[in-house]
Amino acid sequence: MTGALWAVGMRWSVKAIGLVSTAILARFLKPQDYGVVSMAFLVVGLVETFLNTGAASALVRLGSNPSMAQINSAWSLRGIQGCLMALVLLAVSPLAAIYFNEPRVMPVLWVVSMCLAFMGFSNIGMTLAYRDLKFAVEFKQALYTKLASVGITLLAAWYFVDYRALVSGIVAGFVVEWFLSYRLHPYRPRWCTECIGEIWKISKWLLVTGIGSFFLHRTDQLIAGRIGSTQQYGLYTVGADIGGLPAGELGPSLTRPLFPILSAMQHDWARAKSATLKTLGSVNSITMPLGFGLAAVSTQATLLLLGNQWLEAAPFVAGFAIIGVVQYLTSPINTLLNVAGHVRVQSRIVWTEFLAFVLLALVLTPAYHLHGLMLARIGSGLLQAALMMLAARQFMQLSLTITLATLVRPLSGAMLMYGALTTWGNSFSQPFINLLCNVVLGAVLYTSWLMLTWRLAGRPEGLESTAVGFIKSRLSRMRG
Repeated sequence: MTGALWAVGMRWSVKAIGLVSTAILARFLKPQDYGVVSMAFLVVGLVETFLNTGAASALVRLGSNPSMAQINSAWSLRGIQGCLMALVLLAVSPLAAIYFNEPRVMPVLWVVSMCLAFMGFSNIGMTLAYRDLKFAVEFKQALYTKLASVGITLLAAWYFVDYRALVSGIVAGFVVEWFLSYRLHPYRPRWCTECIGEIWKISKWLLVTGIGSFFLHRTDQLIAGRIGSTQQYGLYTVGADIGGLPAGELGPSLTRPLFPILSAMQHDWARAKSATLKTLGSVNSITMPLGFGLAAVSTQATLLLLGNQWLEAAPFVAGFAIIGVVQYLTSPINTLLNVAGHVRVQSRIVWTEFLAFVLLALVLTPAYHLHGLMLARIGSGLLQAALMMLAARQFMQLSLTITLATLVRPLSGAMLMYGALTTWGNSFSQPFINLLCNVVLGAVLYTSWLMLTWRLAGRPEGLESTAVGFIKSRLSRMRG
């Protein structure tokens, strides 16, 4: 829980700063400017996926006491990866400009390629800090990096008033992150290739899974960038960023400490499975109401954050708020399978989900255009969640009935809240007042439902019992 609090604090501090930055930049920049940079980073993500060796994850899986040769080999492998990515990006940049029919994508890729080569040799000590559950170190690095990036972006926006402001902030972020990796951790890596083969044995299946995951989560953007205009693509990606903020940021934050913790529980799988179920219930009890709540107030939130010129992004905000919930529905189970070594099974599930998305997109996109891509993501995501639960039952003997029961209460409460907000949530003419009232109404309805059903279920161990215990201990201390 301490690790989760640090991770949540890190990601939400960073996102809060980014959200303020986006709200300001939306007054300087146009959707087209965001579209150019988003197109470029879609190509970056594609190249990175095929060349990402997963050295950091492999290092964590090696155990609590990796040798100096293993640590240095992981750093060297990551450095080689960064240089290869830079060369490939330089080579494909003209093709990317042709594919998107946007020549400004090419210089953006040139700049980012140099940054990736540079970042390949950042300090591997940050991975060691993560393995040792020292999340305060990660928090400082992420927070300072984001502050520097946002500061430079805002200054550049005032000067350039176009997409170059976003590129300037990205470069500043890379430089500060590299510097802080050496400033915040004492480890000093050296070039070594002795254990690269050993690390590759662990990471090769992670690479296959990562490739499938990229195509799964980015194919919609590849298609949107092709069939939509630069403005439409800008609306789509910004809507996706804001819509995915609650579940997409909070979900990974809450489950991030689970990987090293479950890695330490490999001698006691009963305890590991119990921890996974508790995390599953806790994470979804938080992400579901946030995702469904944002979907219900998407128009008010878009007007307030971005202004009238971005109103067309509201449906994308709503759609991706639901996608975020679905995407991280079974994330703790995925972590359990990963730690247990069932990465081949995970890879098959990811590729099955991708094929389902492609089939659904082919059916839905001609009729619903970009909105069809969101519907396809939701449908394939639900399939993935079902397959993940079945795999956990087969390979980890995790009860399917108990897993589903863990999800029923938060899901029913979130849907009840969504129905109430969409029915009674537009009583005022001012978006801010509407949004404020909806936040209060949604919080009261969902919390009441969760506590009522928790009592009816016999007060099982989980988020509610932890929260009640925490409040009681605080009250006891105050009385004392």
